[in-house]
Amino acid sequence: MGILSEIWSSISQNRFRTAMTGFAVAWGIFILVVLLGTSNGLQNGIQDTYGSKANDAVEVNAGWAQKPYKGLPKDRDLYFTLREVNLLRNLPEIRQFTAIIQTSAMVNFGTAYSSVRIMGVDGDYQAIYRKQISGGRFLNAHDDADRAKVCVVDKRTMEELGNPDILGKYLKIGDVPFLVVGICANGDRWEGAAVHIPISTCMAIFATDKHISKVAMTTTGADLRQPKTSARQRPWERPASPFEQKLRNILSPLMQFDPTDDGALWVWSQAQRVEETNGVMAAIRLFVLIIGICTLISGAVGVSNIMLVSVRERTKEFGIRKAIGAPPRTILLTVVGESTLITALFGYIGMFVGIGIMELVNSLVPAEGNFPFRNPTVDIPAVSIATFILIVVGVVAGAIPAVRAMHIKPIEALNYEK
Repeated sequence: MGILSEIWSSISQNRFRTAMTGFAVAWGIFILVVLLGTSNGLQNGIQDTYGSKANDAVEVNAGWAQKPYKGLPKDRDLYFTLREVNLLRNLPEIRQFTAIIQTSAMVNFGTAYSSVRIMGVDGDYQAIYRKQISGGRFLNAHDDADRAKVCVVDKRTMEELGNPDILGKYLKIGDVPFLVVGICANGDRWEGAAVHIPISTCMAIFATDKHISKVAMTTTGADLRQPKTSARQRPWERPASPFEQKLRNILSPLMQFDPTDDGALWVWSQAQRVEETNGVMAAIRLFVLIIGICTLISGAVGVSNIMLVSVRERTKEFGIRKAIGAPPRTILLTVVGESTLITALFGYIGMFVGIGIMELVNSLVPAEGNFPFRNPTVDIPAVSIATFILIVVGVVAGAIPAVRAMHIKPIEALNYEK
């Protein structure tokens, strides 16, 4: 109790100095919390933007021939048929696969009407595009085999129809009634209203030409690494990955295009996007780490400087105490205790204020919409560990002048002039 009262007495007698030191510590932790929260918000926003597909997803869109091929002219529109779809589906690298037909139609339920995208897809579409089912189920292989008139409606379509109780009831697409078997969330923030139906049903009713606009897949063992490009190369001039070139070589004789024709197929790889996203996240984490280290260093320097000043001002006091028999460890405990109390008290004040600010910002950030910032909260254990590290640094910073004071000779201390 005697040491605690001495610590409190020293702090009370130097309130301005204590306040300035405490403010520096609190401000450092506060900035660290805000930076951590902001980086988490940016990372969550990036993941929300690009995380609507499986990490190994590949989309292949049919384009148009930009080069002549075996007597055929250029500028021909290309498309997939069931022949190409079945060939791609059976490739050894393919794990999940869906053909996709996109068209548009008027849908109505009761007196509500809306023009939406009609998506003819296979059952694997849900896993590839990470569709979250909030009610009912997604399409399956039986629906496709039976050409069933069933559909899965997304939330945006529900909103445009007035959010009716539609699950298990019939929705008209054009003039054809479809049983609603599931409700799902939209894949990404820019995806419009859509209704998903079996691709066989879509071909029979809405795409009688059997033309398929694109296919999507997840892969196992496929080499999706894009060769390095020069800074002068434009994005559309990038060289193809080994898997992309394999697709071009396989489809070239069937779809009648030159395998070196970059416009014939548009291949999009989520793996490349994930790699770019991870690079951005790594840069953000590195920036926060550097700022965190600088915060710890500045806190240590601040506490160390103020403890040096405190020891210098109390040199004669320590000399008198040693002269009358005070053990050196009491001087050590007094100085270290003062630095520990200041660092811990103001460190946790800065931490809780920062967490409160981030929670306030989180409550103001919209949960949906085109806002590239999501859930800017902080990991409390991580921040607590950082604050604890700062406290330890403060203890070390206080121990340095305390050890010096502990070893000073009484006669030198009594003759010391400030």
